[in-house]
Amino acid sequence: MYSDQKLLARVYYKALFPNMIAILGGTINVLFDGILVGQKMGELGIASVNQSLAVYLLLCMVGSLIASGTFAESATALGANQAERGERYYCLAIELSVAVGVLLCITGYLLSEPIARGLGSYDSWQMVKTYIQITFLGGVFKLLLYVPFFYLRLEGRTSQSAFAMMVMTVLNIALDYLFLFVFDLGIGGAAWASVLATMVACGISFYDLITSKDGFRFHLVRPTKAELVKIITNGSPMAANNLCSALRIVLLNGIMNLVGGSSMVAVFAITNSLNEFSICIQNGVPQAGSAMLGIYQGEQDPLSVKKLLKLQLGFGILLSLMFALFLVFSGNWIGLWFGSRMPLGFAVSCLAVGVVFGTCNSIMTYYYYAIMQAGMANLITVLRVLVVTVTLAWFLRPLEDHIWIFYWLSEIVTALIWMSVGLVWAKVRMGKISLYLLDETAFLEGKCINFTVACDTQAICEASEKIQDFCHFNSFSEEQTMTISLALEELMVIIAEKSMHYQGTMEVRILRTKDGGILRIRSEGRRYNSLEYAEAGMEYLGVSMIMKMAKKTEYQNTLGLNTLIVMI
Repeated sequence: MYSDQKLLARVYYKALFPNMIAILGGTINVLFDGILVGQKMGELGIASVNQSLAVYLLLCMVGSLIASGTFAESATALGANQAERGERYYCLAIELSVAVGVLLCITGYLLSEPIARGLGSYDSWQMVKTYIQITFLGGVFKLLLYVPFFYLRLEGRTSQSAFAMMVMTVLNIALDYLFLFVFDLGIGGAAWASVLATMVACGISFYDLITSKDGFRFHLVRPTKAELVKIITNGSPMAANNLCSALRIVLLNGIMNLVGGSSMVAVFAITNSLNEFSICIQNGVPQAGSAMLGIYQGEQDPLSVKKLLKLQLGFGILLSLMFALFLVFSGNWIGLWFGSRMPLGFAVSCLAVGVVFGTCNSIMTYYYYAIMQAGMANLITVLRVLVVTVTLAWFLRPLEDHIWIFYWLSEIVTALIWMSVGLVWAKVRMGKISLYLLDETAFLEGKCINFTVACDTQAICEASEKIQDFCHFNSFSEEQTMTISLALEELMVIIAEKSMHYQGTMEVRILRTKDGGILRIRSEGRRYNSLEYAEAGMEYLGVSMIMKMAKKTEYQNTLGLNTLIVMI
């Protein structure tokens, strides 16, 4: 009986690259949209699309606020064995996305002319109006797309989300070409291409979500004020990131224009495009583990939370270093990709260093978001995306061509600020100095235990016997101890045979609660719920006995894993 938490690592690696691909799909989507519009309609077309970007980011902000806020509550609820509460927040995600989306898009469409005049220039506002009107017509689907993007992760089906995003990307590029070059529909064609591609991706994603055997089921619910507050609080880091990103682009464009005119603005545009491309690493690495972190937080499992955070930091640093080295070595000629002959080596190198530190900051942002420390997540987001970055760029104006050090310097300053605040916060609120901000009381008092058991009968029997020491230490009654020991032996033997075919290992966690205990057995293998067969005959007699002895038994299929929960 030992604890290696290899299962945690395998589940994370399984989700990592599909999640990065899903994010990359969105980034490529925007990139090609601008390229094709520019080739067909010239600089005025590109300007119109860019000036319409604020509306796109508004929809992203609202969609991410609702979906990430409800997702955080659902993940924590599953970890705390409150599946009904988790499903309720899933229902709220769909309801709020539709209701808020319809209201927002109708209002935006009716006000499209003043919005276009405010965003566009004297020669582009009419094109901006056309683009945002069509965007508002399909805006509900943009909001809804965030729901399966988050919740498929909870089911361990990130690859389905990645497939939908790549379909959206390919379809958008194809429709862009068709509407712009074949049917000559102008800026409206580009907008319709984006809307139609999003609708298709939304349909594919929801089909995957709805047809899942173990997923949540939608039904109408009435949100309470407390639930809305939780959703807004939990979703605020994701929404703040979109809002601050929009403001950052506008403000930095202005600063670069003051420093060196259009040439400096062009350099910023190129480096910003590269930075957006790196989002698949900066956000992809932590997003892949957000569902796991939420569940482990709900389970009061600080060991797994810390293990996963360290895994993310290690992998994030490795990937960001590889990307940074590529940028450094290609910096002197990378401008040719964008049709520029300006020397970009120094600017791109500064960005490269910033990506490494930025990935670490982003990982900590998502970490605090997942463990319900929205204040810390918002602090890091607002500092690194907007406040520190823009402030440093403003004061570094006299450096002219060397102003680009703000890329890495802002990430370091941000890290110093949030770490200082985090340490003070932990000392004041928790009485200890730690950036984890976790309640580790149960672990420190020996009220929980995590261990790994091989899928063979001897190892399972040994684990069942050895666990009695933990039960005695935590003053479980003889009946409770017998229930835990029997549950371990009977359930794991069946899992080893029926699901795992006596290969691999199973992860076990036992937590002592105030009025009893919780046993959780998590395993890979094919989907298998032994509780469904409790009355199937003598082979499952032990399962039937456990269900009668326990206060509650439950099966979950989350993160693509089989999870049996026995409440003593």
